[in-house]
Amino acid sequence: MFIKRSSNKRQASRALTERWSRSINFRLFAGLAVIAGALLAVSWATEKVAQPDILPLRAVQVEGKFVHITPAEIRAAMTTFADQGFVSVNTEAVREKIESLPWIKRADVYRVWPDMLRVTVMEQQAVARWGKGGLVNPAGGLFAPALASYPLDLPLFEGPEAMQGSMVRRYREMQRILAPLHFSVVRLEMDPRHAWRLALDNGMVLVLGHQEVSHERLLRFVRIYNGVLAARAEQIEQIDLRYTNGFAVRWKLVGEVVKEMNNV
Repeated sequence: MFIKRSSNKRQASRALTERWSRSINFRLFAGLAVIAGALLAVSWATEKVAQPDILPLRAVQVEGKFVHITPAEIRAAMTTFADQGFVSVNTEAVREKIESLPWIKRADVYRVWPDMLRVTVMEQQAVARWGKGGLVNPAGGLFAPALASYPLDLPLFEGPEAMQGSMVRRYREMQRILAPLHFSVVRLEMDPRHAWRLALDNGMVLVLGHQEVSHERLLRFVRIYNGVLAARAEQIEQIDLRYTNGFAVRWKLVGEVVKEMNNV
């Protein structure tokens, strides 16, 4: 009698488990079907709205400080993307296209719902002209805009390739040292051995020599200039400061070299 009841209980439990399992499977299947349907609907909707005629691009807003390039030139560079639509337009490709313009240093491109692209740009800044062509920016990078767009009165850098960054740093340092004399560097040269030579805006050329001692030699020039050289500055063609206790002057008119030793 006990065995029969136990068998009936097991059968009832098995039947209940099977019904519960079928119920779980049905709910799982139904849930997966709903998710699949939703994904299909989203995919269909995405595909539809990605079509340019559904959500076309209607406007481009260009922001930034413009000196050497205009918003119209930036918009003109973006015309190839005009038919891609608001959703499908490749903003990374737009950014790369804008940054390929010579005077553009950086561009950021954003979508603005429902039909506009906002473009924020930063222009390049030119510190100097590079002797082999192009302009040098504050980080020492080279860029090559149209020659007609070059800013006026930029100094000229002549030096080994890949040394533009070092030359920018030394140029700024030299400008700071020369400021009390109200001189500016108009030409800066570094030779393959890293020796320095510079021309000033009054026509005078300074020969400083190797980088390790050039800083002290330029400071020495500033110290002695007003007391020793200023009175005849217009006659000076070149000053060679590569001497321990003095300097050599080349005069414009007679071409002679006068060495003032042990006097500075």
